[in-house]
Amino acid sequence: MRQTCAPRRRPAVSSAAWRSLLAVTAPAGLGLLAGRPAEGVMVALGALSAVLTDVAAAYRHRAVTMLLPQLLGVAGAFATLTAEGGPVAPYVLPALGVVAGALACLGPEGSLGAMILLMDAEVALDLPLPGPLWLPPALMLLGGLSVVALALAGRPFFRGRAERALLAQCLTGCAAVLEPDAAGPAGTARRRALHDVLERARHTGAVGGGPLLARHLPGLLVLAETASSAGARGLSADPALAGRLRAEAERVAAGRPALDGPWPPGCGPLDVRLVRAARAAVLPEASAGAVPVTAGDWRAGRRWGAARAAARDPRSWLCGLRVGLALLLAGAAAAYFDLPHPYWAVLNVTFVCRPDVGPVTGRALERFCGTALGLLCSGLVLACAGPDWALLGVLAAAAGLVPALSGTGYLYQAAALATVVMTVTQLAGDPGLPLLLPNLASCAIGCLAAAAACELLGPRHRQLALARRLAVAVEQATLALTPHRPRTALAPHLQLALARAEFERVRREPPWRRGATERWGALIDEVERAVDAALAPVPAPADHRHFDATRHHLHRLAERLHRLDGREGAAGAAGAGRAAGAATTEGYRSAAPAPRASGVGRNARAAQQLRDVPVPAGMPRTAVLGAAAGRGGPGAEPVSRPVRRSAATCRP
Repeated sequence: MRQTCAPRRRPAVSSAAWRSLLAVTAPAGLGLLAGRPAEGVMVALGALSAVLTDVAAAYRHRAVTMLLPQLLGVAGAFATLTAEGGPVAPYVLPALGVVAGALACLGPEGSLGAMILLMDAEVALDLPLPGPLWLPPALMLLGGLSVVALALAGRPFFRGRAERALLAQCLTGCAAVLEPDAAGPAGTARRRALHDVLERARHTGAVGGGPLLARHLPGLLVLAETASSAGARGLSADPALAGRLRAEAERVAAGRPALDGPWPPGCGPLDVRLVRAARAAVLPEASAGAVPVTAGDWRAGRRWGAARAAARDPRSWLCGLRVGLALLLAGAAAAYFDLPHPYWAVLNVTFVCRPDVGPVTGRALERFCGTALGLLCSGLVLACAGPDWALLGVLAAAAGLVPALSGTGYLYQAAALATVVMTVTQLAGDPGLPLLLPNLASCAIGCLAAAAACELLGPRHRQLALARRLAVAVEQATLALTPHRPRTALAPHLQLALARAEFERVRREPPWRRGATERWGALIDEVERAVDAALAPVPAPADHRHFDATRHHLHRLAERLHRLDGREGAAGAAGAGRAAGAATTEGYRSAAPAPRASGVGRNARAAQQLRDVPVPAGMPRTAVLGAAAGRGGPGAEPVSRPVRRSAATCRP
């Protein structure tokens, strides 16, 4: 409870807050002035739906995350209004929930589209308007497009500013991981922060990035991987290079051209690689031929292929079934208790069932506590409020707080949303004070229905997602490990960043679903250590036997992660990860020539420390170390045929 409800950071009054204040308050005020408050409230609610999708920084990214959900919302409103009064009317909303749940598995943009699809469908049913069928969807679309127009109005004046800020953060992070203490805990935190901002920049470039990201990001990925691997192994770099990267980050953020002076010459092969990658990241036009990475390696241009893969994935439809079941349970309970606004219950399900923002139980708790706080504030305001024009001031303040409190925590944003809903209900002509307790009951019903549906159909969803992320990271490290190419693959580290994000969501699960959280954290650390050891720079070219052994043990670790279930928990895979790091470091010692750098001694000490860690119960140490090093032993598992074929085909 304390971790869920604690504020994360201070409210941020940004341009999104001013857009929300203007776009939500102005239609309601114009409706009161024209004597048609219901139409004004409908436009204001459409603007509120667009405010909830105003989460992107880049203008192209905003166009994707805000326009597509509005079109989906119009389609959902038309579907529910067309079926209203017919025999299939009770089943339209659960069917839309199944589609929305599958759509939410496409990513953050799909999750926003699914939320607005259901939200507009429920609002159109809850606030019926006299007139043609197309009037409520058209009014909500008008409100949403007004917010989109305000969000994109600054593009001619501030074009590329968000992309430049992302690139500057990436360059500053690369400079931070090259500090002398990069091999300690502080360096680990810096590398993780760098991988997080790189994932954000890569996602922005893949969804709606401009040509600036397309030019700089491939070289920046190479620089980040080289700097991260060097920092993880404790290899020292030229301090002047970190200063030059910070200076270039300031110039990129300000929109100024790069410095004309020469780059630091460096005093070793690592410095040469870092300078070459840094020059390619800062001046991509001048060094495009020196970077073995193309835009197709990072830009997710095959969006239709990803959509088809998600449509064929049973996990996507399982998520859709969870949302549909939750909507069905909430609607049935609201109808059974004869609540005045039954669609408020299913509206809470829409906000809670979002797989990309965290566990459903924690989000349901935040939603209920925030709604209770918002209803308390709304009750005080409605009891003391005078005319309707006084309520417009309250509506303006609450609408501005919705985006301002998004980073503070969902509990506080839910409180602002509840205040907005009660205020517009009062402005539409429905007395708000008698609806306070029914609204709280609807919120409790919706949150309980969402939690029950997710408990029934997804008891181990987070743990399985975490295991899949780690398995993909190990597989990508295996593909990048070849003796004839520089091992500068950032994809494993990006997958590890996503796995850490999943782990933070697992930590917010309730106690009965959290499982062995500490063992999952140890598993992530061991897999990260194994990937760093496999992709670390070596002092001299190693024999192909080292690559065969390392590739073999990474295959075994990936298989263990794929087979992660109730019998073989996180502790077993963590033991395989410890053996992975030990075998990889031992491969460097045995297959490489005589050491000529201080980092190799540290690798040997790290290997000894890894070997001293106790192996989990039920797994013989000889089996673990023998399988990792490619040898048989008492209790060792036989090497599978695909692993033998893969190890045979990678020989030079």
